[in-house]
Amino acid sequence: MRLRFTLLALLLACASGKHGTATVDTHPSTTSALVSTSLQADVPDAAPVCESIDKEKYALPAYDTSKWDAPLPPIVDEEEAMAPFYERVAELVRGKATDHVRIGVYGDSNMTMDYITGALRRMLQAKFGDGGHGYVALAMPWPWYRHQDVHHDLTDKWREIATSTNGIGDAQYGFANIAAESAEPGNWAMVGTADEKAPIGTKVEKVDIYYMKRPSGGDFTIKIDGKADHDVSTAADEIDAGFEQLDLADGPHKIECVVKGNGKVRLFGASMERGAPSITVDSLGTGALNYEQMARVKDQTRVPQIAHRKYDLVVFLLGTNLFAPAYHEKWMTSVFESFHKAIPNLPLLVLSPPDIELHSTDTESDPRIVKLAKQLKEIAGRHHAAFWDFREAMGGNMSMIRFAKMGLAQWDLVHLKYTGGANMGERFGHAIFRGFDTYLAKHPEAGCAH
Repeated sequence: MRLRFTLLALLLACASGKHGTATVDTHPSTTSALVSTSLQADVPDAAPVCESIDKEKYALPAYDTSKWDAPLPPIVDEEEAMAPFYERVAELVRGKATDHVRIGVYGDSNMTMDYITGALRRMLQAKFGDGGHGYVALAMPWPWYRHQDVHHDLTDKWREIATSTNGIGDAQYGFANIAAESAEPGNWAMVGTADEKAPIGTKVEKVDIYYMKRPSGGDFTIKIDGKADHDVSTAADEIDAGFEQLDLADGPHKIECVVKGNGKVRLFGASMERGAPSITVDSLGTGALNYEQMARVKDQTRVPQIAHRKYDLVVFLLGTNLFAPAYHEKWMTSVFESFHKAIPNLPLLVLSPPDIELHSTDTESDPRIVKLAKQLKEIAGRHHAAFWDFREAMGGNMSMIRFAKMGLAQWDLVHLKYTGGANMGERFGHAIFRGFDTYLAKHPEAGCAH
């Protein structure tokens, strides 16, 4: 740089007769062009400015504190395991996202009615737009299994499969731990958009059907809004995950999978989304689910399904049915490895189980839950996973009894009622975005890479 400007000065000096007798055209336009060209060659293009994100663009509505307001614990994430997820959220907030930010939440019976995840989904999509319901199983292994803001049903002649109560020998439960199987022609399973009055889920634009491919697999027909669209064969040389994508006009729709025959058909579920990027929340609840059951699920169908779903964050709200401390880390390690096999560096967030008391006359929480919460936090830290204390967010010691007295939980002192689950879902959403806020303070350029 210094040499080029020295030569330029020399040329200009010669033009004015100060050095030697050289003659240079001293027309003003020539001199200006020379200076302009030299400066343009040496000054690099200005780097694009990465503006800070206005907090109002991601601020969530306040959660209900009318009945109780325990302190909200932060997400513990010392190694920034959540960073890839926060980067995707930042892209969405900046308007740079080209796809949904997807969250999958695994849980036991407290997740099988979508209370926690349903409230989280509604809150996030009220802020970022209706991105569709997300994944729902095409099976209902228990009468209380349901999802918010979607219709789903099936005939009663399916063999309904689940890791906990309805096991199957091949251990091919898929990534959501639930499936339905039938070889009887005419058996159907369906998903459909919510009623018009629902806050979200009233329209769908893209549906993915998840099923199992295998030798001697049967056929099923896909019907859209009551009309047969096309047939699908599940026959294959070996066991694998199958997917059938449906692109629809954005609006209300009903999708049916009807067994045609020629062998057994195993359906796992369907995802329902809309086109504009938002945040989707999949409720992946299974009655009595724990890490030991998940460790037994075969990867032939699970890993491709996780990869296909393209999760940005996977959450585990497990532990109510987990009381073998010596084996917890072994099981969790196996589960984490399976998910990272599907999506390397996928952020994982381990939650403590909810509070539990054994009897209505107890004066302390079940001591096993207290020890388990501490152990899960330690295991998460050793495996580059984040941790959030769900029990502390409820209020800690004896909080389940307080929930029951307020009408927020059942008197079995295990299960949350709708209002209690919804409130905890909203509190969880705020914990996530407080974590996002902390991340932005350290990385104000988040979301600018693309």
